[in-house]
Amino acid sequence: MNKIGIAGIYLFTALAIGCSNPSIVNVSEQETSILTSSAKIFIPRFEGRPDFVEESTDLFVAKLEANIPNTIIQGSVLRTETTDIKSGSNLAPIDVALDTASKNSADILIMGKVTSHRTAGSLNGFSTIRIYNVSTRKRVANFHRPSGLLVGYSEHQCVMAAVQRTAKDVSEIFK
Repeated sequence: MNKIGIAGIYLFTALAIGCSNPSIVNVSEQETSILTSSAKIFIPRFEGRPDFVEESTDLFVAKLEANIPNTIIQGSVLRTETTDIKSGSNLAPIDVALDTASKNSADILIMGKVTSHRTAGSLNGFSTIRIYNVSTRKRVANFHRPSGLLVGYSEHQCVMAAVQRTAKDVSEIFK
């Protein structure tokens, strides 16, 4: 192989590593006893980038329903649309979410947030999921996943790929 070919391989490797995004997977072993097939799950509308919240919530719920036997209660938005929410900022306060899940007779609360990132030559989507035990009000698990796509054609495609990854993560901890 010539020097240009070797330099190309090094350049490609450096770009691939530089463009990679970390995944986060945290599961509290002390709290996993709530993850049974009889536990009722409350999932309010995801927060984050307004362009993606409705579809990402629907996709996440559909993937979960296809893979776990639990009853899933799909809720709406947890708080009034403010400038903070419309700009895709932080998740709703956990107390609001847990109280709403409790009012819906749920055992488990799953909150989600979706975002995307675009720069001159790259784009990516991200999905963050937090799972709580409603009765103890403790976090059971959290996941943050980038799309995992080497090439993405749109921010929407990247966000939906990230949502599918976190739906798979959640499905697996119920098994």
